[in-house]
Amino acid sequence: MKQNKDDICMKVIGLTGGVGSGKSLVADLLERKYQAYLINMDQIAHNLMKKGNLSYQLILEYFGMEILNEAGEIDRKKLGSIAYKDEERLSRLNSFTHPYVIQYTKKQIEEQKEKRLVCVETALPLQAGLEDYCDEIWYVFAPEEVRRERLKKTRNYDDKKIEMIFKNQITEEEYKRLSTHVLENYQVSVSLEKQIEILLAGK
Repeated sequence: MKQNKDDICMKVIGLTGGVGSGKSLVADLLERKYQAYLINMDQIAHNLMKKGNLSYQLILEYFGMEILNEAGEIDRKKLGSIAYKDEERLSRLNSFTHPYVIQYTKKQIEEQKEKRLVCVETALPLQAGLEDYCDEIWYVFAPEEVRRERLKKTRNYDDKKIEMIFKNQITEEEYKRLSTHVLENYQVSVSLEKQIEILLAGK
């Protein structure tokens, strides 16, 4: 925990999990019930890609004008369809965003000295380097088949897109290895809210 000059101990929780696992649900619960300050690293990356921001020109120079929409902004669907098909391109895309995302995240954490709880949400714990600035890392787990159905129902993703995303995320074993705690978000006897309560109580 980090302590400020007014002796307020701030806990920083890294929140991660595969797409469709329910990370945002956990983040919303932490904000609503425990007044946590939320930092969404994916949203930071999206902002950095906007015209005039840090990552925009780097991405444009590498991927070309074809990724732009009519307004001159990066079309993330077009960019994703190119980047996710090739490991080298995806690696380069990450190099254009992740260093700046981490830098901005750390800055936001430093600015929240009055908060007792900060939640940093990301689907990419390895690239995000959560262990460097988080007190705990929570992994939100749901089986692949459950996540697949959620993505079809809530985001209207087809099997091809889901497979492409799953392929570029780390395995369940890797998520667990990088995490200090696991939250189960599917059909379980203990509710997600109760699991959060237990973890925050340190039980």
